Amino acid sequence: MRKLLFLCACALLTAACHTGNTHPGRVGQMYFTTIAFEVNGDEIATASYRFIDEAVKVYQKDPSVKMEVRGYTDSSGNEKSNLRLSQKRAERVAKALQIRGVPAANMSVKGYGSAKPIVSNNTPEGRQKNRRVEIEFPYPDK
Repeated sequence: MRKLLFLCACALLTAACHTGNTHPGRVGQMYFTTIAFEVNGDEIATASYRFIDEAVKVYQKDPSVKMEVRGYTDSSGNEKSNLRLSQKRAERVAKALQIRGVPAANMSVKGYGSAKPIVSNNTPEGRQKNRRVEIEFPYPDK
């Protein structure tokens, strides 16, 4: 199961998302990264912790910056459950950021359920890519 989860996380993290980037980093004047999750779960994929750590490093360049932590699910299940799950995912990532020194006051955390998919939910691969949390904030110019 761990190997499958790791492979799924790697596939998600290397797939291009709606920004066109395959790695976290600068997107215009924003920093953007995507955190992977297992089906129906809010456990952060082990491979995603490096992206959380990277986001913290960018945040540390300008600790006054406000970041958005947005959770999403695929289209499986009912919308009420998806909203709950996406919120739990976003909160899980926010907690990981807090443990690494980002104050809760510098984050807005919201779950969007299956709204705003980055690819079609018609395939298992597409659904996998849509199970995510995005961290976005203005990129410090310092």
